[in-house]
Amino acid sequence: MENKPGTDVPIDGEKLSRKILVHLIPYLMFLYILAYIGRINFGYAALKMNADLGITDAQFGLIAGIFFIAYFIFEVPSNIILDKVGARKWIGRILFSWGLVAMATGLAQNVTHLYLARFILGAAEAGFFPGVILYLTFWLPQKERAKAVSMFMLGIPVSYFLGGPLSGAILDNIHWLGIDSWRWVFFLEGFPSVIFGFVVFFTLADGPKEVKWLSAAEKKWLINTLEEENKGKVTGKRHLSKETLLNKDIWLLAFVYFTIEIAEYAITFWSPILIERLSSFTSTTSIGWVNGSIYILGAATMILWGRRSDKKLERRWHTVAPMICCSASLLLLTFFSHSMFSVLWMAVIIASVYAVFGPFWSLPSMVLAGPSAAVGIAIINSCGNLAGFVSPNVIGLASEATGSVEKGFMIIAIFMTIATLFIITKLDPKKYSIKEKGKAAIAPPSF
Repeated sequence: MENKPGTDVPIDGEKLSRKILVHLIPYLMFLYILAYIGRINFGYAALKMNADLGITDAQFGLIAGIFFIAYFIFEVPSNIILDKVGARKWIGRILFSWGLVAMATGLAQNVTHLYLARFILGAAEAGFFPGVILYLTFWLPQKERAKAVSMFMLGIPVSYFLGGPLSGAILDNIHWLGIDSWRWVFFLEGFPSVIFGFVVFFTLADGPKEVKWLSAAEKKWLINTLEEENKGKVTGKRHLSKETLLNKDIWLLAFVYFTIEIAEYAITFWSPILIERLSSFTSTTSIGWVNGSIYILGAATMILWGRRSDKKLERRWHTVAPMICCSASLLLLTFFSHSMFSVLWMAVIIASVYAVFGPFWSLPSMVLAGPSAAVGIAIINSCGNLAGFVSPNVIGLASEATGSVEKGFMIIAIFMTIATLFIITKLDPKKYSIKEKGKAAIAPPSF
């Protein structure tokens, strides 16, 4: 049992932490799966769509990447609005609008339509991920967040594992009403987000004060704990304050996340095409299953590494180690891109990137709180999503210039190596160490 100053009733911190995770994470992870399936299905649709619409590798890279230009532009404003109006209204709006636009993508008749649809989709979805990261800071103490973020982001590998075979099956089998199968990928996989946009509006709580499944004593204990932790952090009197916008830690973390996401999106958009070019796989369903299997290792490392980071109360080196592994694997992929070993190295790259997520996304909230956290987290993630524009274009342009994708993966490995050195040399170890504060923090739950 634990007590926090200002509370009279002893609180079982471990039980409270488990209760919060059980109530929030499965729901948020499910919403993230919907978001990611709607994002990654573009790579599978391309297996049929590119030929139908005469799309080149370079055009495909630009179409895939323009989504992230819009995401980059609208993400900070979106997170500011979420901080002001609450998660329930804004996340519900995000789901509804991105579902509609995802479905509308299936109506595209040419490359210009796809440019427009992908840009609007990025604007519609902007703010979901940083909004959830901010939302978790309303519920969980600092030392619990790596595990929580890892569990939430488990939705990414799950979406790949499910979305790959699902998209492949639609491409191979659904031609209803004489409509091309790639169009049905967008129609069928976008529709659930429209429905859950309404569901979220009526079911998601904005914070601990609104829920009935926490007692008054638990709410008071949790609120006091979070307020205590936020003392000494950069908060900013308003969202777009000079103190926030010129904070060097925000921009350093933004660059690091940019390089992490360059690696992820390189695999996201190009793995189905790389696998297709291996003669062993002839159907889009088999490509989907092989590509989905890449993410099984990622799911395991994400959870295990996040839990280890919480257990060791350490973030910096738990971010650095997977980045080193990812850089090395990207270089190895350049030598094996035309063999079955490419599948292995793509799996290691994804496992390394996903291992980074939990520890990395625990770093911003160690130094930011309040309005500064809302804006800082959005800036970091928007720069990461800008990598979604850069990455497919780097690979696409490298492919057209050299006749292969290897040079593009090599460039990405160099970027990640530079970012790793920045974390080691520029991130203050004292500022980013988790300090025990007596009984003020919740004891890590054991699962």
